[in-house]
Amino acid sequence: MYLFVYGTLLKGEESHNLLENSPLIATGYVKGTLYDLHVGFPALNIEEIQGRVRGEVYEITNDLLSDLDRYEGCDPDDEDALYERKEILFYPDKGSPFSVWCYIMNERQLRRFSCTVISSGNWRKR
Repeated sequence: MYLFVYGTLLKGEESHNLLENSPLIATGYVKGTLYDLHVGFPALNIEEIQGRVRGEVYEITNDLLSDLDRYEGCDPDDEDALYERKEILFYPDKGSPFSVWCYIMNERQLRRFSCTVISSGNWRKR
């Protein structure tokens, strides 16, 4: 399965070590809005699409996905979970779009933060 990452899990960022044994499949973008939460990590929202959010896609195992759910604070049985994991469409720099898992934050959760839009859609260019 594939996972799109756009923040601290990106290669060279502080939490990338969690993906160290997962192969990089592609770079590209998803449609959405990227927010700087001003707490050291970003959030992607797909309810209000303002542009393209750049990132990387990794091939991961089911076990790693479960570990990442815990790391990201993603619990489908908890409506107050920080992130939700959803399947969305990824547009690679080369090739055809395909489905990936991604951690997104809904509008209700975003209101908990004093966040600002990252207009470039790129965490590294915030």
